[in-house]
Amino acid sequence: MNAHGDRWWQPAAWTALALRHKGWTVGLLALPTLLAVAGAARLRTEVGYRAFLGADHPVVREFDAFVERFGGGLPLVAVWSCRESRACDIALDRFSLSMAYDVATRMAARPSVRSVDSPATSGLLVRQWIGFPKMRHLVEGGKVVADVESLREQALNDPVWKRRLVSEDGVTGALVVHLRDSSSRAATDAYGALRDAVRPYEKAGFEFNFVGGPVEFVVAGADLQRSTRRIIPLMVGVIGVALVLLFGAPMAALSAMLCVGLAVLWTVGTMGWVGWPQNSLTQILPPLVLVVGVCDAIHLLGRYAALPADWQAEPAMLAAAAEIGSPCVLTTLTTLVGFGSLGVSGLESISRFGVLAAVGVAVALLLTFTALPVLVCAAPRAWFVLGGTSRRWSGALDAVGRAVTGSGRMPIIAVAVVAAVAGVWGARGLRVEVAFEDLYGADSDVVRWAHATSEMLRAPDTLELAIEPPAGAGLPPRAFAIVDRVQRELAGVHGLGQSLSIVDVLRRLNGWLHRDELPLGDTDDDKGRPSSVYRLLRNRDPSVTDDLVDSDTPALRISVESEKLPQAKLRALLDEVAAVVERVVPPGWSASVTGPLAVVGRMIDAIRQTQLRSFELAAVAIFVLVVGFFRSLRLGLLAMVPTVLPVVVTVGAMGWLGIPLDVGSGMVASVVLGLAVDDAIHWLAQYVRERGAGASAADASRRAVLRTGRAMVTTSVALAVGFCTLSFSAWHSIASFGIIAAVAILTALLAALFLLPAIASR
Repeated sequence: MNAHGDRWWQPAAWTALALRHKGWTVGLLALPTLLAVAGAARLRTEVGYRAFLGADHPVVREFDAFVERFGGGLPLVAVWSCRESRACDIALDRFSLSMAYDVATRMAARPSVRSVDSPATSGLLVRQWIGFPKMRHLVEGGKVVADVESLREQALNDPVWKRRLVSEDGVTGALVVHLRDSSSRAATDAYGALRDAVRPYEKAGFEFNFVGGPVEFVVAGADLQRSTRRIIPLMVGVIGVALVLLFGAPMAALSAMLCVGLAVLWTVGTMGWVGWPQNSLTQILPPLVLVVGVCDAIHLLGRYAALPADWQAEPAMLAAAAEIGSPCVLTTLTTLVGFGSLGVSGLESISRFGVLAAVGVAVALLLTFTALPVLVCAAPRAWFVLGGTSRRWSGALDAVGRAVTGSGRMPIIAVAVVAAVAGVWGARGLRVEVAFEDLYGADSDVVRWAHATSEMLRAPDTLELAIEPPAGAGLPPRAFAIVDRVQRELAGVHGLGQSLSIVDVLRRLNGWLHRDELPLGDTDDDKGRPSSVYRLLRNRDPSVTDDLVDSDTPALRISVESEKLPQAKLRALLDEVAAVVERVVPPGWSASVTGPLAVVGRMIDAIRQTQLRSFELAAVAIFVLVVGFFRSLRLGLLAMVPTVLPVVVTVGAMGWLGIPLDVGSGMVASVVLGLAVDDAIHWLAQYVRERGAGASAADASRRAVLRTGRAMVTTSVALAVGFCTLSFSAWHSIASFGIIAAVAILTALLAALFLLPAIASR
């Protein structure tokens, strides 16, 4: 205990120590601040599956192994169309081929690129009148071949080219860059190099659309980063104005924002020092810490400003810290639980986000009771004393207190019951949906490019399968029949498009050589035509088969184009694909389903599971904390009423209005749960204090509203306004998170200000 009787772990003790040793406090705080600046300079940004799931996640390891095995599977595609272009007539004319050759050659030299397919550089099997088909290229030695016109028709009918490198009408072409792995460095380097390579041709009149996972990672991630940088100053300004209007004291608003700004800096610096990169999720960490961390400062300054004007600064600050310090510790702990519950996620980015958000809020509490008192007490107290607005606030809050404990008590409880029932009923219709357009926003470049590519060439996403015979069986003849049957059944799966396997190549080659259908037997004792054609092709030109067959294992690849589907349809598609594999692939054989589409589907499922687990964990932990703090099961249950009700009402409203729960809004429940309980805790702490002084339940409720109401309104409005600024995010999912969180927080304020006193005054 210190001289004021406070234990070392109580915020009032920190405040007393900081005010007694101001110089040491400033010096000690300056050191981690300088370290934070240095840590922020070390911060790097990563994108891609590894950045979100973690490099060691099983889904990522499986996908990277597939890419390494077949030399493809993670494409970065640049699509151009000559339909309305002044630079070309068709995708296989001399201008387009010269462009494609230059770009493909430059991209193939990048260390992040494994290979490049293009109409200018990819091999084309050409039928000969006599002998085995010959491998040709439309550009040789940097020059378009003389007989390019005669090769075009065969290119438009080749299964490897059609709707992959060139559209069926020949107007649209594609450059397909295969990345070496799913790392952030590979995606960033390849996309940047591709944009640099095509820039001169864009000036010449070519128009490109870019699709593929790497495009989404880099472009959408950059959009989010730019919008977040704009949001932070906007958030600071909006919250600052809101605090000035609600406090009536500009210096109080400025002091609070400086304090929480320092907490944001420390959080970002921590990321840099521990080596955790910034990704699409942690982009919103600074604004989130900013808006959540300011709450304790508002409560401290609100109580400090409400004390009599003739009090000296330091005694007033110590009294304010002693009164609201313990509730602030509890509210911070509940917020830590809300964020920390995300740490149970198996997704590295979400887990780290929860940990870092918890660190930021904890730092904000520390600075609120150390740095903020030193800063405030260095200024004249008159700058912080509430003026005429205090009387208006007191009158309004007194009226609220009398209404909720008097004749208005039962109607308030009735309205709350109706709202809860409606929320539960509406939640039954809530659908969990993550649509491509809703994630990034319909106006995003990546969405526009994907739609354009789907119209001009092919579906913008891919699903990959690898079929393996039993160990030691080699490549039996029926392997080709199994692959063919899988392809045929996948053709009936809604959302999947054209597929490609070695069977498509063998079928075309067999028709040239034998002028009949390729016999595909279901046993290993047939004539072996597919195997003989495959061996013949591999001996003549192994480059044709390398990315479709892993001859070392062996394994056969099926690459399927796919649409961008909402979560529910994507889950149904993957389930149907799994059913096809289980039904067709014989016992003893193995089959893996991966590729960008499968990785995204599994990632979204993991996010959904995280949201459910984190909400349950947070609710239980918060309840235990509140019961332990007040040492009362009744008060713990009371605190949960205005805590859970806003979540139920908000989720129910989403169900009634048909608003789906996506990646962003899905985090609202756990986060808001930790924030919504704050007002209830501060109100209950004052209520218990009044009851201890001998007041009746009704009088204690009225006085608690009067003493805590202004800070409750101020913090909730500041939170809501701050979250609303996220609506300016480039990502629709984050914008929806901000709006829904704001609505839930305001609902929690109404519940704590009206419903809680009405129940407690009984």
